[in-house]
Amino acid sequence: MRTVYIASRDEKGGILRCALSEDGQLSLLDTTPVDRPAYLCRDKNKLYVLLREPFQLMSGLSTYQINPDGALSLTGELKSTHGLYTAHLYAREGKVWVANYIDGTVALLQMERDNTPVQDKVIAFTGSGPDKKRQLSSHPHCIVPTPDGKYLCVNDLGTDRIYVMSPELELIFVCQLPSGCGPRHLVFSRDGTVAFSSNEMGSSVSVLRYLDGTLKHIYTVSTLPAEYQGISTAAGILLSEGGNQLYVSNRGHDSVSVFRVAGEELTLEGFIPCFGISPREIALAGDFLLCGNERSDNITVFSLRDGIPSAPVCDYQVKMPWCIIANQQ
Repeated sequence: MRTVYIASRDEKGGILRCALSEDGQLSLLDTTPVDRPAYLCRDKNKLYVLLREPFQLMSGLSTYQINPDGALSLTGELKSTHGLYTAHLYAREGKVWVANYIDGTVALLQMERDNTPVQDKVIAFTGSGPDKKRQLSSHPHCIVPTPDGKYLCVNDLGTDRIYVMSPELELIFVCQLPSGCGPRHLVFSRDGTVAFSSNEMGSSVSVLRYLDGTLKHIYTVSTLPAEYQGISTAAGILLSEGGNQLYVSNRGHDSVSVFRVAGEELTLEGFIPCFGISPREIALAGDFLLCGNERSDNITVFSLRDGIPSAPVCDYQVKMPWCIIANQQ
């Protein structure tokens, strides 16, 4: 059995702790009441939770202790993220970095040490993109560490850039992606030499070469069928445990694109219907792929055969699933 944490964005939701059985069935263990959780991040035995707006015009961060049985216990004080609508976070060794989407800022939140407050740090990005509705200013959408642990990458949907920064938020390098693509989330190859960016507005994946704090854009491919004419946006992106498959969720086409990975080469293997509406979040749990369908209030669980999702084995009802984290066995 694996423990799965689900952030239910509904006002009556919270953090659902579920059990995932060996045959892929989800069952509820308990719910931790939280006001509109937006994203989750685990660092060892701590679970960090972004809250939509616990302060006036300001998002917040709560910290939970993960007990040996997987249950959550609130610890520490609610902290401001120094921005409205914080979209993503990364945590490591008592430090938390957050991406403030609306404000165009990234903040380093340092937890108290020996009951002594530590000063937070906030930096702002400038620039814009060609889309006058969505790219008038910077919109950081995710923060991901580089495989060598030296730097952080920030995908900026508003400027079509990926910023490489030091943990102290000093700018190291700027990588420009195709105009209007709107980079959203980022994952690295298992050997740490290649990065893959899901581009929300372009419904595409960009392949980038990584080397010691630099990213070089190699090429970009669509995540949609060539014949598709509807509106769709790319969202979640995952690499399989073996690193041979890349998964990207498509909101609108309502599918998961599956690519075969061979170094810097991506080969489209097909599209898996998500059996829901607007798949915002995808997660891996052993031999299963979990797909959180925000607008149909359900999570579909697919079994994986050689990395390829087969027919869903479970359709779990949950209001507005925004984030899914699965524990190891």
